[in-house]
Amino acid sequence: MSGVAPGVRILVGKELRQVRRSRAALASATLLPLFLMTLMPLTQLYFARAGSASAQSTGSEVSLAPNIIDIGNDPVELVLSVMLPLAIVLGGLVAPSISATYTVVAEREKRSLDLLMALPVSVTDILLAKLLAMLVLAGVVVLPLFAIDMAVLVAWGLASRLDILLLLILLVAALGCSVGVALLLALLARDFRTANNLNGALLGPLILATLAIMFVLSGPVRYLALTVLLVGVGLLAVLAGLRWLTFERYLA
Repeated sequence: MSGVAPGVRILVGKELRQVRRSRAALASATLLPLFLMTLMPLTQLYFARAGSASAQSTGSEVSLAPNIIDIGNDPVELVLSVMLPLAIVLGGLVAPSISATYTVVAEREKRSLDLLMALPVSVTDILLAKLLAMLVLAGVVVLPLFAIDMAVLVAWGLASRLDILLLLILLVAALGCSVGVALLLALLARDFRTANNLNGALLGPLILATLAIMFVLSGPVRYLALTVLLVGVGLLAVLAGLRWLTFERYLA
């Protein structure tokens, strides 16, 4: 973060220390992505491989981007081409949102935002620091989980370098999208219940759109379309949040 202003860097450090002190924040931001990104898809893949006689007998590499017609013929293809990308997107989407609930909404509930206003920084600097802290925390959580997934796929001969690159781009796009959505959450939510409701309202349609893209499109095109969707939603959320951003709305 060498290009970030010193005041923002100090605030990012403060935000990370604040999250580390919250056991609920650490547990939520770690356990849910662990289940979504690693335990669930790898368990599905294990049982799909065990129940697929063709996969066991041939031992050939299975593509992460097959034709749509092939998906229904092999449970391994279904997990690799639909369930695993969906799990990676979900993991990238939920981690920053959970962090936003604790770093912004909890701070608003405790009325500790006024203390930040006494510092020689703008409200934009404060939110930028919070978003960077969310991104750092989410990256620390989801990138090792992604590495575990890819290591297992490579060990089982189920992924090529191109497959790994496509999924990594998808994960980065999901993280960026979620950080943008977290900005809106920071401005709109006033308590934990509202934050949870807004999370569902903002991320629910996006998850449905992700499913539709994964089932309708085939080949690498589906990853390109999904990346464009995630980046587009993230940019729209950031632009909308910055347009509404004022001291009054942030402190209200």
